[in-house]
Parts: sequence; C-alpha cells; structure tokens
Amino acid sequence: MHELSLAQSLVGSVIEEVKKHGAKRAIEIDVSIGELMQLDRDIFVEALGSIMTDPALKGAKLEVNVEKAVFSCGKCGSKWGMDEASKQLADIEDDLLVLEPDSKELPLHFLPELYPAFVRCPKCGSSDILLSQGGTVKLKKLVLRAGE
Repeated sequence: MHELSLAQSLVGSVIEEVKKHGAKRAIEIDVSIGELMQLDRDIFVEALGSIMTDPALKGAKLEVNVEKAVFSCGKCGSKWGMDEASKQLADIEDDLLVLEPDSKELPLHFLPELYPAFVRCPKCGSSDILLSQGGTVKLKKLVLRAGE
C-alpha cells in the first residue's frame, strides 16, 4: 500500500513548510493525486487523516482531488487520456505482467514512467509519448496561519 508512504511524505513536507515559514499551523491543504499514480483516493485520504496528528495540522481543511492523466505525442501533437491508454494496456501479454501473491499487475503500477514502453499514439503510432499531467502527487495549495 503505497498510499501510506506517500501520505507520510506529504505530511512531512507540510510540517516542514509550517516550520520554515514560522507559522502556527496549516489551515488549508489542497492536494492532487495523478490518475497515473493508481492510488486509491479514499485510502490515501484515510491514511492522511490517521497521521495528521501534529499540532501544526490539527483542524486543517483537507481537499484531495484526482488529476486526470493526459498523454501527448511528441511527433504529431495528439492528446489523449487514460481511456485510450487502458485499451492499449489491455492487450499486454501475460509474460510481461508482474506476478503478485493474489493477482498479476502491470509493471506500470510500480513504475508509471514505463508508459512510453507500452502505449503508442493512437493517431500516428509513435512511442514518443509525454505525460502532460496526472503523473504525480502535488501539494497544490497550502494556507498557513501566522505564528504569534
């Protein structure tokens, strides 16, 4: 469950920012999780809630949104989302999947950076694929209450 480790990293970063700015506490935290990260939003929010125990985070309003993945072709400029990418990924051969105790997973679940190896531009077939958005966890907005 990488939701917990990402939540811990985010909480650590927020606490660091509170201290760096000499603030009393965070009052608003706005986060986006990229669709490509394949995080379960509810588990991520639950993980954040369970570890936001530092006084600098008490009572902070938490907003977590999923940012849609957008791919673009470096050759023809075409853009598309996960629906198209998922169609292509459905055709991946079994021997390229990672065997887990209870399932087989796409290697992309563990290394999202591998998308260009598995996805082609639906318009021109190029593998020169760029991820324009939806590939990271971002702290989009942090509102702090000034210290006394």
